[in-house]
Order: sequence, then structure tokens, then C-alpha cells
Amino acid sequence: MKLRKWPVVGIISLIAISLLFIYIYLLDIKKTRVVVEEVEIKEEVKEEEKEEKGYEALFSSLGIQRVNPPLKAKDFTLENLTGSKVSLEDFQGKVVFLNFWAIRCPSCRAGMPGMEMLWQVFKDDEFVILAVNLGEGKNKVSSFVQKNDYTFPVLLDSWGRVANIYGIGGTPIAYLLDPEGRIVGRAPGPRNWANQDAFDLIEYLLSKKKTS
Repeated sequence: MKLRKWPVVGIISLIAISLLFIYIYLLDIKKTRVVVEEVEIKEEVKEEEKEEKGYEALFSSLGIQRVNPPLKAKDFTLENLTGSKVSLEDFQGKVVFLNFWAIRCPSCRAGMPGMEMLWQVFKDDEFVILAVNLGEGKNKVSSFVQKNDYTFPVLLDSWGRVANIYGIGGTPIAYLLDPEGRIVGRAPGPRNWANQDAFDLIEYLLSKKKTS
């Protein structure tokens, strides 16, 4: 009888050993997968850090004060040059270039050709320029815009109400808003927006919209 039991014991032992090897194999696969995932995560972090440094460099080269953490932009409603009401929240989901300006300001006028170039490059993307004129009257502003062939949206802050909300002390000044309606950059004073760094910065903000 004992001799007949040995084959059964052998089979059971073989099965047990096989299961042990399978378990060890699966455990090794799991460990390998964890290691690979950790490496991928580290690579992603490195890439994000590299991207962040590039982002910072663009702000610096353009002389833009980065707002970090981003600050929720205050909503407002103003008339455009055709008399239609336009609200900032209408552009939720877009990158917004919010500019405060006046015709009487030479630096404002000097920066507008660059703004027009920026608009021509990105107007078909999720991007908008809102050029808020401070208290100069619809007819005067319309004449100036038409004379210079500017096509970006212009709004009229006739009484300076929005300028007060944003604490505008001088012009020109521009704010960059991300697609979530948050201020990520503040650019006081004149600058040329028709340059590669400005284009790259807008591209970066648009790319964050696409990947979010």
C-alpha cells in the first residue's frame, strides 16, 4: 500500500513546486512592472520640471511678472465697438490676453502692432485678445482702430470701472489668463509682442489647455 502512495505524493509535490515557481515568476513580473512604472513616473517628473524651467525662462525674457499661484481673474462686462456686451467669463476655456490701454499713451500705441501680429497668429486657436480702452470715447477709439487696421477685439471702459477693479495705475499693462480664467502673468509697461518668445509662451498655455 505504501508503494502505491508514493506516486500520488510525488505528483502533489510536483504540483506544489510548479505553483511555487509560478508564484515566484508572477511576483518577479509584478516587481518589474513596479520598477518600470517608477522609472516612467520619474521621467515624467523630470520632463515636467524641464518644461517648467522653460516656462519660467519665457516669462523672464519677456519681462512678465509671473503670478504663482495663479489668481482668479475678476469678471466684468463692457461694450465693444459695435455696442455689444462682452463679459470676461464668455472666454472661459481660452487663453486670454487682457490689455489696458489708451490712445493718449505713446507706449500703448507702440505696442499695438505687436498685439495685432499676436492676434493674427493665434486668432484661430483657443486664444483671444481683449484690448480695454480707458475712457476715450467710442468714436475716437473706433477711428483710431480703423485707421491702423487693428482687428483684435476692443472694449470700452468709459468710466474706468474695470480699471479700478484691476487696480490699474498706468498704461499699458497686460494680463495673461490661462484657460481656467486665472491670471498667470502680469506685464506692466511697453514691450514688443511680435517675437518668438511671446509666441512660444502662448503656445505653451494653449498646450496646457489641450492636455488638461
